[in-house]
Amino acid sequence: MKQILTFILIILTTLGGSSQVLKQPGTVSDTILYEKLYLHIDREFYSPGDNVWFKSYLVSGINHQLIPGFKNVYVELISEAGDVIDRRLMLSVNGVANNDFHLPEFLPNGQYTLRAYTRYLRNFGEESFFHQNIAVVRTTDLPESGGKSGVMEDIDVAFLPEGGNLVLNAVNHIAFKAIDKSGKGIPVTGKVVDNSGLEVATFETTYKGMGKFVMMPQEGKEYVAQIDGHPGLKFPIAAASPDGVSLHYRESGTNLQFVFNRNFKSVGKRNLMLIASHKGQELFREQVLMDEFQQAVSIYKGHFPHGISKITLHDEQNDILSERLVFVRNADEKYLRISPGKKEYLPREQITLQIESLLNSVDDSLSNGISVAVVNENYFSKEGKSQTIESYLLLDSELKGPVESPASCFTDEENITAGEKLNLVMMINGWRRYYWDEIIPYFDKPLPDWDDTGITISGQVKTLWSGKPVSGGLVELGPFSGQFLILKDTTDENGRYSFNRLYLKNSALVMINAWNHRGRQNVQVSLKLESLFDSIVSPLNLSRVTRRIEEHEGINLASFNRHLAEREFELEHGSILLGDVEIIEEYKSGPVVVGNHGFPDKGFMLTDADREHYDIIKYLEFEVPGIFVYGENEIRIGTSDKPPLFFIDDYIEKDLDRIKYIPMKEIIKVEIINPKIDLKVGDAAIDVTKKDGGVISILTKSGFDSFHDEYARNINGRITPRIRGFHQAREFYIPAFSMAEQYLEEKPDQRPTLYWEPYLLLKNNLAEIEFQASDMTGPYRIITEGISNKGKIIFETALVNVKKKEE
Repeated sequence: MKQILTFILIILTTLGGSSQVLKQPGTVSDTILYEKLYLHIDREFYSPGDNVWFKSYLVSGINHQLIPGFKNVYVELISEAGDVIDRRLMLSVNGVANNDFHLPEFLPNGQYTLRAYTRYLRNFGEESFFHQNIAVVRTTDLPESGGKSGVMEDIDVAFLPEGGNLVLNAVNHIAFKAIDKSGKGIPVTGKVVDNSGLEVATFETTYKGMGKFVMMPQEGKEYVAQIDGHPGLKFPIAAASPDGVSLHYRESGTNLQFVFNRNFKSVGKRNLMLIASHKGQELFREQVLMDEFQQAVSIYKGHFPHGISKITLHDEQNDILSERLVFVRNADEKYLRISPGKKEYLPREQITLQIESLLNSVDDSLSNGISVAVVNENYFSKEGKSQTIESYLLLDSELKGPVESPASCFTDEENITAGEKLNLVMMINGWRRYYWDEIIPYFDKPLPDWDDTGITISGQVKTLWSGKPVSGGLVELGPFSGQFLILKDTTDENGRYSFNRLYLKNSALVMINAWNHRGRQNVQVSLKLESLFDSIVSPLNLSRVTRRIEEHEGINLASFNRHLAEREFELEHGSILLGDVEIIEEYKSGPVVVGNHGFPDKGFMLTDADREHYDIIKYLEFEVPGIFVYGENEIRIGTSDKPPLFFIDDYIEKDLDRIKYIPMKEIIKVEIINPKIDLKVGDAAIDVTKKDGGVISILTKSGFDSFHDEYARNINGRITPRIRGFHQAREFYIPAFSMAEQYLEEKPDQRPTLYWEPYLLLKNNLAEIEFQASDMTGPYRIITEGISNKGKIIFETALVNVKKKEE
């Protein structure tokens, strides 16, 4: 079978897109053994009907540099039950791609997971995928005042000695975490008592259910932890080892200090080895001569890379005595500066921002651009954005299992620093949660699917009557119609053909023609499309790798106000609000037929000028009164809140992409039925009532069978399948109120996301952006994320406030 090595561009004029064969621009570096995939998502709380905007960053797990070339990225929106709501296939180009989900109007309230992966990451399991929870909230009633009950039920507390083992007659630092039945950290206080009832230590949580305390176990003693307010709860403390060595870590200026303690009754010298490693690579080893019950070692912080490293203490036989993770922060310098024009703005006022790169442009740059989101603070979790590019690449992706609100671990608070938070997370997770230990066994193994790029179209050619494989036959692939270049392949001895590394936009209708070795087309062609996405998503696996996000206290009120403003506007512009309605008798109308066979409200014969529009949706938007198009895929007739039903000749069509692909030259007439009458169409038994969106009927010259794969003519040696390709991202819409009509001026603007730009380019290290505030008041978080050419993690935020107009 021939392998296509050239870069071919196929113009699909009738499909409004393009297809091409992709070739990697060079080989992949050997240093890229493991990759990480992160999504910058504009916010965390949405309403049904909102758009979820996101950008993917695909980087080397070793140095965080963007992975060059082309790679497929798979993104799914999944419910808590494991149902896939929507999917996106994206092409990562030099490490970045962007896309969006439109949340259906009928989507129930609840938490959903954005799950993203590459096929190569499937070699490492679900833990290696990116997961981020979002919540869908629509509040139609005024939320009740008052907080939730603070009563704790079904709590669990884990006690974890630093270094892994409790040592007898030695100073031991013990970390603990208290959680509720949902796995969320909760505040507790308590004490540790021995078997005689004597209190030996007290403890109190300091951050998200975590805390630590010190105790010295003694011979003949057993210990339990008791939780204040829960007299029935007792947690045994693990038995202490008489021959172990405890490990305690702390930062001391520019050094990291490691303190080792052993049983103070021990005698003799011990020759121990301290080894530090980072992502499976040894950083250094240090000989430790322990001739007392306590020994300290200081190591310069600069020997450690930024992020998580593993510290291991070995005995004379090279067995592990103690082990723990440390998080070293060496890169506190800022790489970006955000400067708002001013701190406060009025609703619908123009907001200006200046974004400046602080990188040394000689050594490094942001040539791939950065992603920017400006979002109302209420639409993030209680503590702000729960996951950032910094927290994911440096923390969450390095540990097995989810970390609770990882982004908050990187911010200082009044009573606890970011360093103290990260140290608690390291102690609680322990070395057994270090994900690189799972990856190391794969270092020398060849793994499949690294070069997963584009779509493969393959199948088989057989003789028409006997069904035998056709060897040496010619197969041509091209778009269904229009001018194009054709890809060719020759069938093998089993009659199989294959076209690889194809780039098809959206949903493409293609034509596959085949001939036998004599050039005759009396053959049958079959198509085999491999499943690109995982066929099953386990909700149990999702629950193991995700954490529920906690609602901001203002989200319900913000959602209610947003719904109320839009509802009041609809009532003021012609809608009638009814009270309770008593149904006395149900009336069913007689049949009313659409299009050529009935009486539409409006009908439009297309002219040559009309056919100059890009597609029929653009024609409807600009030429047909009463049709409104929002974004690319939201179509409404009049003030209806439901989408219309489309008919193509005599067939119902639900796929808007297929409707867009009808050549304008083939369309004769468009007819509209407003959403005001009861409608039943033939045997289809479809009722279109007031609450539905009406009907748009499109009439073509020869019927839709020429363009619809389900009704294509049966021709020997030819098939015309529709292939779902790479979903094309929509453009973020920013209204320009100064140029809008009075209707738009009066219509409420309740956008929580004011600005989204996935590829903001900085010219001479500087970019200036402008956008308008909405009617939604309150603080707005400006979030910028990116990766520099040398793998520096770019993350910076700022705030602006939109305040009410003074009366």
